[in-house]
Amino acid sequence: MKALVRVGNGPGEFALQELEEPRVLPGTVKLKVAYAGICGTDLHMYEGKMDLDVPVVLGHEFSGTIEEIGDGVDGFSLGEQVTAEHTFHVCGSCEYCRDGRYQLCEKRVSVGFEEQGAFAQYVLVSPDYIHRLPEGVSLREGAMTEPLACAVHGVELVNPQAGTRSLVVGPGPIGILTGLVLKAYGCRVDIVGTPQDARRLEAAAGMGLSVVTPEDLELSRGYDLVADCSGAAGGINAALQAVKKGGEILQVGIAGKPVTIDYDTVLFKELRVQGTFTHVYSSWERSLRLEKEGLVDVKGLLGDDRSLDDWHDAFETLRRQEAMKILFRF
Repeated sequence: MKALVRVGNGPGEFALQELEEPRVLPGTVKLKVAYAGICGTDLHMYEGKMDLDVPVVLGHEFSGTIEEIGDGVDGFSLGEQVTAEHTFHVCGSCEYCRDGRYQLCEKRVSVGFEEQGAFAQYVLVSPDYIHRLPEGVSLREGAMTEPLACAVHGVELVNPQAGTRSLVVGPGPIGILTGLVLKAYGCRVDIVGTPQDARRLEAAAGMGLSVVTPEDLELSRGYDLVADCSGAAGGINAALQAVKKGGEILQVGIAGKPVTIDYDTVLFKELRVQGTFTHVYSSWERSLRLEKEGLVDVKGLLGDDRSLDDWHDAFETLRRQEAMKILFRF
């Protein structure tokens, strides 16, 4: 099968290779990949900013049909249209696994990171983390469930009430999805970026979010909730300034390096700071319901789909911010 392999940890050390199809193992399910999305994390790896044990097939946002079912797996049928979490294995016995927060397990192994991923024609997944696509949610939309579930999980951690005045900092795909989820929960949502984000802010406005400028924030009386989806020091500091006293910060964006912030603001404003990391089973199911019911429409983020042969141009297009989201179509 054809697969996109990360062969080294330096910038651009990817290669298109012919690999053997994975053999279905007991306790696993083999999917025929339909679509696989390029995540910001994949882009960081393309730029040489995140190390992994290589070689490894990347790709952790995907959808497909069930091709083979391993021994000991029940409850699924061949040909079902599904998506799956990239969690492949956890210990099952630590305090996080017992509490349902298995994404925090120290022994967690993930598809597209430690295990071979979905930038290939076939991928093996754990049946414990498969989600059937509901009627009305296409395979193309289903490949967007993973980033949507990240947004849903973060929003669920802060549990905003209808009417909460909220701000999203950083109009990338996760920022826009976080804004759309907050809006689906009944919040009043603004989104802000830098001058370099003009195209992304235009996309956000086209998807129904209210775009504000940094100058607008200086006139604001403060937001109840600010979600930083930029991961940049400037974005986090802007979030700390924009939130009202007694308000809440939701840290969604990954900095990837130490950042300098005015941490005393947390003290003087008596802020609550909530981090969020990936997702849990319930956030996937809720994401699929939001898509099915039309409360969140992910199609506005999608650019032209690409074949795996066009991988280099796809990554360069995203690096230049000329598209919001690109899916490989198989």
